[in-house]
Amino acid sequence: MKMQLSLGLVGFLCLFSMLPAQAQNQSLSTLRSVVWVQCDQRQGSGTIINGEQGYVLTDGHVALDYLSGKLASVCTVAFVNEQTFQPQYYYHANILRSVFNEKLGQDFAILQITTSVGQALLPRPFPFLKTNEFIQRGYAVEVLGYSGQKDELTSADGVVKDFIGGYIQTTAEVAPGDSGGAAIDQNGNLIGVPTRIVTITSAYETQSTTTFELVDVRAVMNWLDAQGPNVHDQYFTHQDYARYHGTASFIDQSDLGCEALARSPEVSSVFCLLPDGQRLAFPTDLTFFSWFPDFSGVIKVSLASLAQYSLTRNATFRPGMLVKLQTAPEVYMVTDSFGSLRYIPSEKKAIELWGENWASLVHDVPDAFWTNYTIGSPIE
Repeated sequence: MKMQLSLGLVGFLCLFSMLPAQAQNQSLSTLRSVVWVQCDQRQGSGTIINGEQGYVLTDGHVALDYLSGKLASVCTVAFVNEQTFQPQYYYHANILRSVFNEKLGQDFAILQITTSVGQALLPRPFPFLKTNEFIQRGYAVEVLGYSGQKDELTSADGVVKDFIGGYIQTTAEVAPGDSGGAAIDQNGNLIGVPTRIVTITSAYETQSTTTFELVDVRAVMNWLDAQGPNVHDQYFTHQDYARYHGTASFIDQSDLGCEALARSPEVSSVFCLLPDGQRLAFPTDLTFFSWFPDFSGVIKVSLASLAQYSLTRNATFRPGMLVKLQTAPEVYMVTDSFGSLRYIPSEKKAIELWGENWASLVHDVPDAFWTNYTIGSPIE
């Protein structure tokens, strides 16, 4: 098998015999929560996730050039005209946070609306969407985005097929311009962000299958929480706050206490330098990225400087993350910064706490690093 991967704005009009229908069945509030976005010459869509602050969730490959990693110099956001379904109310927007890391399945950005462009304005706070992190397979989903031939707000209906590696697979057709838009459940709650189309073609090109994928909104929250406990709550409003935060009672301690993050040109590992003269090593990139969103805070120091800090242990995944040994099926939740684990005794319990997409949130720990963890009592 060979796989052809198409991302957001990369031309895939040839995949469709027709464009999705206009988004006529949603309330005006929902329609205005999905905005037209243009960053430099990249046109996509976005979702208002905080009406007071004007925060807009979109895809990373809309906010930045995913080939070079360069951020856009100018971003513009526009709200829909409910009669024409085209953009009408235009605003400038700043890029607050962005990431595109295909290896880690990260493709998201957060913008903030600033000043208006022109005289047409909407009253603040803007309409916004709450999030539903507990969608199930087979549930109805509607994708909204500006994929029409004249930048029209369009919609496509489908169902949730599966959850894989932080993505939600759906039968709802994603089209050019939808990137960064909204995938909503039947109650109008945000479940994911249209991000890519995956086309798998057989070795002899006799058969191909196309899958439409959404970034799971929970993956965005995990990325934000790498900057601090529950940072995502500054941006998102949960439809069910208590259920999403239900695992918090199992977490005992969630701060590494790094005085600085450092690496040496001679050593590839990143170290957490502690105030007491000790250091922790991050054994894998995935471990590091569970704590920090990127390498921007890492300083370069000499080997002699590193040697002044005694190496005490490896860092483990951030508390709240789900992990398993690479060669065993049992799944655990990390409960503190020392790698204490609590076993999840059943799939029923996992679904209760994390929803049906729980398995796509699990990270493998290589066998060589499993001894960094300590197994405690199961989660009852």
